[in-house]
Amino acid sequence: MMVRPTILIDMRKHRIRIHKHTLQAIGNPDFVMLIINPIEYTLGIKYGVLDDKLALRIRKSTLRNDYELYSKSLMAALHQLCPEWKERENYRLEGELIAAENMAVFSMRDYTVVEH
Repeated sequence: MMVRPTILIDMRKHRIRIHKHTLQAIGNPDFVMLIINPIEYTLGIKYGVLDDKLALRIRKSTLRNDYELYSKSLMAALHQLCPEWKERENYRLEGELIAAENMAVFSMRDYTVVEH
């Protein structure tokens, strides 16, 4: 059984945690790209490369389990898109793998509130 791609949005700490199995599912990239589609309310995590100006480097030397990305501006943008998300909560999103594109896509309408 395949584990669904999973991320955690931590509004309080301004953090997105990309679970290790999600990174493995998209090909264990050295870089990832975050893609927000405000029309479909989706967040995509895509395999990135060095030449992509918007790609974020994953430092594998410091990667233990999950990759964590901190961004106040990204959290503000997500909160504007999803005003029901509270500033002090954590949200788990399970997504779908698009293997042909080395990408996982998460609906921002389908989430679980996670207790701290």
